[in-house]
Amino acid sequence: MKIVCISDTHGKHDLVGYDLPEADMIIHAGDVSNMGRIDEIHQFTNWFGNLPYKYKIFIAGNHDFGFEKIRKSNEVGITIPQGVTYLQDEMVEIEGIKIYGSPWQPRFYDWAFNVNRGADIAKKWDLIPEDVDILVTHGPPHGFLDDTIQGQRVGCEELYIKVMQIKPKYHIFGHIHYGYGTRITEDTTFINAASLGERYEYRNKPIVFNL
Repeated sequence: MKIVCISDTHGKHDLVGYDLPEADMIIHAGDVSNMGRIDEIHQFTNWFGNLPYKYKIFIAGNHDFGFEKIRKSNEVGITIPQGVTYLQDEMVEIEGIKIYGSPWQPRFYDWAFNVNRGADIAKKWDLIPEDVDILVTHGPPHGFLDDTIQGQRVGCEELYIKVMQIKPKYHIFGHIHYGYGTRITEDTTFINAASLGERYEYRNKPIVFNL
């Protein structure tokens, strides 16, 4: 299974599209929009749904307010195209590969899907099953591709604990644009697939791996 990863396209998905390679699956790790408006989200989902991949999976991020609002209030407004899988604290199994997606990240101002560090966000990670092959979260675990341009590590400590416990084969995320890249450990390959740079310019190419 050849899988391509992107994240944090913030409405500039058309630019990313020029660099998308052939693969079996594409995974987007959140921040599909800039301000989270429904029209922005639909621009993304229409584009994503027309991509020539057999499997298309994405989660929301802290900019994607529309998903948080609708899931809370049960409003109608976002249409997920046929052939696209949206994961929000859910797992899907594709050709024997178990993929779990979650949009939450430690609180930063008042963005979408923000949860206080510590016990509150640990409850979100407790929902992750033990037998995940690919974990997709919007934010990184602490200490893994979570450096800001100021040199601070801002990843989630509780997510780190969970990942060390369940040891997924791959952990895909974004959120911290400056942390783009791959880090391989004995148990898990960590991928920060953030497509845009610190100034929201398209900079980082899609990351591809085979599972």
